[in-house]
Amino acid sequence: MFDHAQLRSFLILGLLRHFGQAARELLITQPALTRRIQQLESDVGVPLFHREGRRITLTAAGIAFLPKVQLLLADMEEARRSAQKAAGTLAGTITVGFDGAASYTLIPRLIQRTIRDWPGIAFKFVELSSSEQMREVAFHRLDLGFVRPLPHEADIVNQCIFSEPLALAVPAGHRLAAKRKLNIADLDDEAFVGYSEAGIYLRDLIAGILDRAGAVPRVIQSMKRTHSILALVSTGMGVAIVPAGSASASFDNIVFKPLSLDERAEWHACRHVRPTNALTQPLIELLGDLSA
Repeated sequence: MFDHAQLRSFLILGLLRHFGQAARELLITQPALTRRIQQLESDVGVPLFHREGRRITLTAAGIAFLPKVQLLLADMEEARRSAQKAAGTLAGTITVGFDGAASYTLIPRLIQRTIRDWPGIAFKFVELSSSEQMREVAFHRLDLGFVRPLPHEADIVNQCIFSEPLALAVPAGHRLAAKRKLNIADLDDEAFVGYSEAGIYLRDLIAGILDRAGAVPRVIQSMKRTHSILALVSTGMGVAIVPAGSASASFDNIVFKPLSLDERAEWHACRHVRPTNALTQPLIELLGDLSA
C-alpha cells in the first residue's frame, strides 16, 4: 500500500508538473522521486502521469486522484496534531509568509502569542508580497500567509485577523506637525507620497478616504512599500497616510498624527482550502483577533 512519502511526492509533482522542481521541493534526487511515483502507480494500478520527454501532465486518473490525496494528507496530519494537542504537546514547524510591513505589528504579536500558548511550534518565515504569498499557498509551498485583502482563487481562504488605524506621517518641521486635530481636508493641494499600483489595497483605501473628503493632494511620488514611503517623508518630500503601526519603523524626522477615520488597514490570514499542515487551522484559531 502507498505511504506518506509517495503521496506527498505525487502531490508536489502533480502541482508543479516538473520532476526537477518537485525533487528540489522534496529535497530528494530525481531518480528517487521517479522510483516513488513508479511504486505509487504500481500500488494504485493505473498510470497517474503522461510522460512526453521532459513534459509531464496528469492522466485522467491522476486528475481524479490529486484532490483525494490532498484530503488524505491533510487528514493524516490532522490526526497526528489532534493526538499531540490532546496530550498538550502540539508541536512542529509551519511555513509562514508575510509582507514586510507586517513586521511592524502583526508578526511580533503572532510570535508572542504562540510562544505563550504553544511553545512547541517553530516558524519558518518567508518575506513575500501579498500576491506572491497567495501563489505559494496555492502550490502548498506556504502553509499560511499574512496578506492584505486582495482578490484570490477559489482554493484560497482569507480571514481577517488584525486591523489597525491609519495615521498621517508628516516631516517634523511641517506645518501640520504642530496642528492638534487634523482633518483629511487639510491635505488638499498638499505634497503627498502615496502607494503605487503594486500596493493596490492601501492605494485604493486611501484614495477612497481622500475622495470622500474632497481632498486632492499633489502626488509627488508613488511607492509600493510603506518603508519606502516613510523614507521619502523623512526627507521632507511630502506627507503620507500609512498604517499607524508603521510608526515603530523608527524613522527620524517624522511625526505620526492620528486620524479620526472609520477605515482601518486589515491583515488577513491566507491558507489553502485543503491545508496539508494540520497546524494551519489551529494556529489561525489561536490567533483569533490579534487586534485585541
